[in-house]
This record gives sequence, structure tokens and C-alpha cells, in this order.
Amino acid sequence: MRAVLLPAIIFSTLPLAAQVKEPEVLPEVAPATATPSNEAEMAPIVPIEPVPVPKGLDVFPQGNADIPAQPKSIHMDADPGVPVRMDGATQDIFVDGPLKAVTDNGVTIVGQRGHSEGATQKIYLDGKVHVNTHTGIEIFADHAVADPDSTTLTLTGNTSIYRGNLLQRGGTAVYNWETQKLDASDMRAGMDPIILEAGKFTMEDRDGKQVYVGHNAGVTTHDVEDPGFWLRATETTVYPDKVNFRNLKLYAGDTPIFWLPYLSQPLDGDLGYHFVPGARSNWGAYLLNTYGILLGEGQNGQDPWLLSKWHFDLRSRRGVGTGVDLSDTRQKDNPNLTGLSLYYSNDLDPSLSRSGVTRGFVNEDRYRVALQERVDFKWETNADWRLDTNLNILSDQYYLEDFQPEAFRSDPAPDNTIGLFRRDDASLFSVYTRLRPNDFYRSDTRAPEIDFDMARRPIFGTSILHEGTTSLAFVSEGIGSSSLPDVRALLSLPAGDPRVPYLLNQLPTYERQLLQTIRSLPQGSPALPALTSQLFSPSYTRFNTYQELSRPFKIGGWLNITPEIGAGYTRYSDVSGPTDSVDSFAFHAGAEASVKFAKDYGDVENRTIGLDGLMHVFQPYARYSYVSTDDLDPTFPSIDRETFTTRPQTLSVPRYTATDSLRDWNIVRIGARNRILTQRDGQTFEWLSMDTYIDGFITDPDYNRKFSNLYNDVRWNPLPWFGLNLETQFPVIDQGDGFSEVAARARFMPSENVEFSIGDRLLDNHPVLQDSHRIDLRTYLRLTEHWGLGLFQLWELDDGTLEIQQYTIHHDFNHWVASLGFTKQDNRVQSEYGVVLSFTLKDFPSASLPLKLDAGGGTDP
Repeated sequence: MRAVLLPAIIFSTLPLAAQVKEPEVLPEVAPATATPSNEAEMAPIVPIEPVPVPKGLDVFPQGNADIPAQPKSIHMDADPGVPVRMDGATQDIFVDGPLKAVTDNGVTIVGQRGHSEGATQKIYLDGKVHVNTHTGIEIFADHAVADPDSTTLTLTGNTSIYRGNLLQRGGTAVYNWETQKLDASDMRAGMDPIILEAGKFTMEDRDGKQVYVGHNAGVTTHDVEDPGFWLRATETTVYPDKVNFRNLKLYAGDTPIFWLPYLSQPLDGDLGYHFVPGARSNWGAYLLNTYGILLGEGQNGQDPWLLSKWHFDLRSRRGVGTGVDLSDTRQKDNPNLTGLSLYYSNDLDPSLSRSGVTRGFVNEDRYRVALQERVDFKWETNADWRLDTNLNILSDQYYLEDFQPEAFRSDPAPDNTIGLFRRDDASLFSVYTRLRPNDFYRSDTRAPEIDFDMARRPIFGTSILHEGTTSLAFVSEGIGSSSLPDVRALLSLPAGDPRVPYLLNQLPTYERQLLQTIRSLPQGSPALPALTSQLFSPSYTRFNTYQELSRPFKIGGWLNITPEIGAGYTRYSDVSGPTDSVDSFAFHAGAEASVKFAKDYGDVENRTIGLDGLMHVFQPYARYSYVSTDDLDPTFPSIDRETFTTRPQTLSVPRYTATDSLRDWNIVRIGARNRILTQRDGQTFEWLSMDTYIDGFITDPDYNRKFSNLYNDVRWNPLPWFGLNLETQFPVIDQGDGFSEVAARARFMPSENVEFSIGDRLLDNHPVLQDSHRIDLRTYLRLTEHWGLGLFQLWELDDGTLEIQQYTIHHDFNHWVASLGFTKQDNRVQSEYGVVLSFTLKDFPSASLPLKLDAGGGTDP
């Protein structure tokens, strides 16, 4: 019909449009004598007599000015100029246009037309009725009836109610403007992401919160006419952030399939009931159960703030595991503050190993106590005081590997510290202690360490900048008990024993290198006692201070240069080594220079690669650093020492934290930064950045090199769906560092149905770290609207091992998402297998998607 009418309307209006644009001027015509044939046309025009008003009906020409008196609880107003009529017999008032009714407490009802009954004084409104209340409720309907006797407003016809994030729709709603109560029991309600069952809910005010209470009612998240599931309960209470059920039954269609006596299911993914079933080689079949609730009364009417996650895990090969995680929701912005975690399992078989390597005795009582918490103190207005706690107490060296493999890969030897910190704009003061509750891996203790760090800032109002650090520490270190059997064997085995290489490979890098040095010395060497003490239990008391001055200059308006000069002093006492005390002085001189060039290429635009304007910034730079210090004896028991890494060392002495490894160096670093900037979302966006640099050694503190590798760090993020990070280093001059490294990762989403990322890390010919060439691939493919596939693979190309394979399949059932995952891990001694099944109720989160197959369990749900 529309296709037919539209051309007709257009063509029928064309002549009219032409007349409007070019009005036709008619010629004057002399008057002619009237003839009988045109008498009717030429008849004089006279006014039409007004149509008589029906008897008993009066018209109020001045709009609502003359409307008779109305009830006190509500009155009706018509817009100016709108005809208002009254039936004299019934006293009914009719408004033939827009009108508004206002109650005595400010509720307004607007309609397109309406009338009031003289006998009952009820007001009727029709046509796009809109109700506004001062409590924030908005109601839309086709019809409304206001009853002043009962102070109720009845709305019918396509009724919609809005309050905050709640939407209710249906046929009829009744609002009492005096009590401010709304009866919408015959309407289906939706409060993103849930829908309330029709005909069963009433609105109540509890502790200042608007809640919906249903008796023998239910909720669903399946937003269709006939939902595939319902959660029905004897009593259902819907809060803005959660839903509480008593005597809950889960229905698939009309069939009950699950029952719980009580469930509080918040709309926050951290809360409510979560379960993950599956099977793994070292766990057997398992079911991980987590229930999250909020505890703790808030202050000044605030909501509860203590998030608790209760664990009850079943593993067929390891038994039952239970625990709880307690965290402060007010500190959600810091992912490191995870709160208190307690977990315990009476292990049915502690000898089970993921790697297949035979273990010694492991106690069946397996547990973890962890506390990562911060307490802020308001002791000063211009400084922040805080108490930070980071404790990780483990039952044995295999706990993380067995129960939290993801944490084991990232931090197999967790720290244990408690510290009090004061921070202001210019300084940081700290007093902290490091504990050693886990004696099965090598770690140090501080009892305590006191530090005072000064930020770089002008002194005495001049342009000279000062920064510095001062500390006093009582430090000791102990070898891990798990390494002791191998270490003692290596100290006694003769040279050439075939067991030596195998035992050395079982040790951490530091112990392995130290033992290789000890075994290379002849019997009776005076260095042996000191090195042996360094291996087992070094300790000392250390006072250290370092102060530095710098002054930035700008020469010629384009060259930025900042010379630096600093000096430090370190005193070691109570040393468990060759001498009881050692004094060390350090001197540092250096400078940093840079110049910046920029070229604007104008309105370069290529949306395909994310360019909207282009500016190139080129910044060559150079840094020189000279350090002269009293080097410590090689047999000195260094504890704050350098760790083995592939990245270049810092040339800034205040930021050099390996205090015991500070030694003479004379280094020049030359490089250049390239940045390409564009516009995105109205702001400057870094489209590409590249930092290329190389070190030249006048005095090399490590390997007697002349030049380092050439480093190149690249970040390219041209589009929201594509990004590339690349870090490379190669020897280009005089063999450089003697090794090569490539670390790259690309993320690519060519369409909304495909996403993958690929990473490649190559380490070749490193003098300490093991050579490796690893490639990992992560892919997610959305096959259809309801089916998806996920894949993760990790290859070690050096020995041709496919270390990890993970495959997942996901199916969307509109209201459920089911995920099935398989994993295989090749540990070279034996392979580990796993399978996990997850059911996710949409918008009542219980699992991540795509699925994480190695979430570990325990306190890592």
C-alpha cells in the first residue's frame, strides 16, 4: 500500500509545488453582465450562521479559565486555546485537545484529550498518556483514569513503566499518588539483564531501596515470548544489584531440573554460584564449586563491602578441597590487592605430578594462606600512609604446581613482605620486613629494612635538581630445602661423575652457577669457605646512601642536555664471609642529551589503516654513564644482586636496585625514537612508536664487550582490531652480546567472527639462559550465531615439542552457553590430559568465554 500511495502523493503535489515557486498572474478581465447560467457563482458572499449548541452543553471559549471547581487532590488543566465543553445536565467536562492533570503532591498526567465525570469527579485521559512522579517513576499508556476518592491512577493499554534500569510492560498498572505505591502485578518486568514473571510481583521500599518481591513467581534472562527457562521460588526479591531466592527451582520449559533451599544471585559476575566440572590427569574427574556473597556492614548506610568466595572442590584423585577468599570491593582498582585467601585439601595422593618427575615425601595436608591487603591511614593531610601486606604461606614446594598451575607459571616463589609506607609529592619513606615462611625455595629476609627515597626536584628554589636514596637493612638469605639434597651431592661427587650434569640441571640458575664455580676450584682453595657460606646462608647488615644532582639545559633552543653527578657510600657489617665489615664508595657522572624534530604531513587520511592526519616525531638521543666504585670481592655474599635477563641494564644509578652488584662501568647509549601520531576520537593517538638503541662500552661490567646488541622496540596499533608488539636484539658490531632474541606478538581480528593472536619468542646462544624458540597461537572462530571454536597451541621448536594443545567448542542456546574444552600438555617425561565442561547462564555469569582450561582451581576459580 505504501509503495502505491507514495508515488501518487508525490505526483499529485507537483503542480502545487510549481505554483508555489512560480505563481501565475491572471490578466484583468472587464466585468460582464450576469446571466442566468452564472447567477449562483456571482452571488454575494455572506457570513454563515453559527451552529446552535445542543441543549445542555456549554462551551468555555477561554480554555480552562471557567472550568468549575475540582477536587483538592487533583485538578485538570487544558492547554491555552483548547476547546473545553461541559454537559450542563451531568456536569461532565470534555477537553478536545492536549491537557494535563496535576495531583496535590506533584504527580503530573499528560494526555492528548480527556474528560472528567461530574458525579464521580474521575478524570479520564487518552492518547499517549505520560505520567511523571517526583519519586522518579515514569509511566506511559494509552488510557488513564484518575480517581480522587481512592487517590489512584489506573493505566491501561500498552502500559510501560520506567524506574532506573527497570522496565515493566503489560496491560494494566495502578499507582496510588498518596501512598506512592505502584501495583504492576499484571505486567512483565525487565531489569537488565533479567525479566520478571508476569502477575506475581509487587514493588516495596526496603531500607531506602526500591525492591520487587514475588511470591511463587520467577525470573528469567531469556528475552522471548516463551522463555526456555525460569528460576521460580517461594519468595523472590529483586534488588538493583542482586536477586534473592528462597526454595528455588530451575525450570527448563515447564520441567523442574534443579533445586536449592536458598540462592542470592547478584548481577555481579564475582557473586553467586559458579561451578566448573572437568577431568585432568593429576586431578581425575573434578567439580569446582564457588559461591560468592557480600559480607560486612557498610558505614553511613553504605552497602556491604567484603566480598567472600567460598570454595568446595571435589577431585577424584586428590579428594576434597575447601577454602574462602575475602577481598575488599572498595579496592577493586588494584588487581594486586586480592585480600585473604585460605585453602586446604587432604590430598589422597600427593605423589601425583604434572611433569612425571618422581617426588620425595610430600605431606598429605596441602594448604595455602595468602594475604594481599592495603590499609590506608589518614594521619596527615599532605601525605599518604599505608600498610601493605603480601603473604604467601604454602604447605610444600609442589602446592602451586598441583593446585594453581597458572600462578605457578608466573610466580613459582611468591614473596612475603609486610611494610609501612609514607608517600608525599617529594619523598617515599618505608619500613618493611621480608619473611621466609616457605623454606623450600631460596629467599631472603629483611628484619627490617628502612628506606628513604627523595624524588627528583629543585633545591633551594634553583634550577638544580636533587634525588637520592638512603637505607638501612638487616639482610640474610637461605638456600631452599628442596635443593639441599642435590647441592650436598654435588659438593661430594668427583669430577667426571655422570650424575653431575643431571643434578646441576635440577638447580635454579644462581645455585647452578655458584656450584660450577665451587667445583672448578682446587681442594684447599681459600675461596671455598666463603663461596660455600654464600651458597647456604649469607647475611649482613648494610647501610647505603646515594645522592645525585642534575641540571637540565636547553642550548640553541633545540638541544636538551642534562648533566648528572652523584656519590654514594655503602657500609657492610656483621658479614658472614671473608671479612666482618666492608666499606664501599661510589662516584657517578653522566649526561643525557636529546633533540626533537617534527614534521606535519597535513591531512593524510586512510581509514583502512587508521590514519586521520599524520605527524612524524623523530628524537635522537644519547646517554653517557660513568661509575667508579669499590668493587666487592667475588666471594662476598651478595644478596641484592642482578638477576639473569636479556634486557639491557639501567644507566641511572638511583634506579639500580641490585646494590651488591654495583661495579665500575663506562657506557654510552645512542639511540633514536620515532613516533607517528594521528587523530582518533578527537585526541592525539600514537599510531606507531619505535625505539632503536645500542650501548658502547668503554668499561664493560660484565663480559668485556665493546658493543651491545642492537635493540629495537616497536609498538604498532593502527586499528582497534589489529596490533603488533615487537622486541628484537641482534649482534651487529663486534659480536655484540653474543646472542639474539626476537619477541613478537600480533593480534588480529579480520572480521567480527574471527580473532587470533600469534606470538614468537626466539632466544639463541645466551650465555646463561637456555636457548628456546617458542610459538603460540590463540584463535577464536564464530561459526554461526550459535556455534564457536577456540584453539590455543604452544610449540617449542628447539626440540620439536608441541607443549600445549587446547581446543574448545561453544554453543549458544539463547539463554545458556555451553562450552566443552580439551587440553593436552607434553611435559617431556609424561603427557597431561584434561577436559572441562562449562554451562553459563547468560547475564548470570559463571564462567568466562572463551573457556580457560588451566584456571587451576583452589583459590583460582
